[in-house]
Amino acid sequence: MVKRTWPSLFAAALLAANAAANSEPPVLPEPDPDIVGEALDPDTGNTVYLEHYYCSEDLLKCSVFYLRPNREVIASKELDYASNLKAPALTFRDYRLDREITIEDADTNAVVDAGFDNFVRLQWQDLAEGEEIKFPFRLVDRKDPIKMRASKTEGCEDGKLCLEIELDSWLLGNFVDPIQLTYEEGSQRLLRFQGISNLKNDEGRSQTVEIRYRYLDGTEAPTSLQE
Repeated sequence: MVKRTWPSLFAAALLAANAAANSEPPVLPEPDPDIVGEALDPDTGNTVYLEHYYCSEDLLKCSVFYLRPNREVIASKELDYASNLKAPALTFRDYRLDREITIEDADTNAVVDAGFDNFVRLQWQDLAEGEEIKFPFRLVDRKDPIKMRASKTEGCEDGKLCLEIELDSWLLGNFVDPIQLTYEEGSQRLLRFQGISNLKNDEGRSQTVEIRYRYLDGTEAPTSLQE
């Protein structure tokens, strides 16, 4: 499949997101997204929401749209990795809760929100060899980073790397379930996420989901990250 370029795809998505008022959801761009994530309720298997990703050809800028199963846009996020692959500048808008959060100058030592995906690729070799990696992590709605640790889990299918992400605190870790991630080894692409979502439910409360990702344009991790 031919990879779409910045003018024909990402610019349209970015303009749609920027044109929206805080309380008015944007119109979903016409082109198919590069990546689709389907968030499921782990208990019932029902679809809770969808994530549509539109990214520039170099993967340094992405727009994310969060949709109900009926394709109503309920939130969006703009990501800019140009200055820091693991700590992107971002703007998150939740149209249900009339809320907007912007992170412009992130702590370069911390991993920020979706930058964790790049962080995994940057630490790929160490994680694949079983080394535990500790890092500060900043959530989109939290100013101060929290201490986290990532490690490889056993029993993963051939051709995949399974990781567990936990709070780096014996006490707090007993009250929060770890996040489970599954990556494809060859492409280093995220296939599955299970844990607390960065999107709250309609009442503004945290929710646990299982997200399964599909890549529609064949995009792999940038060569610079793989190296």
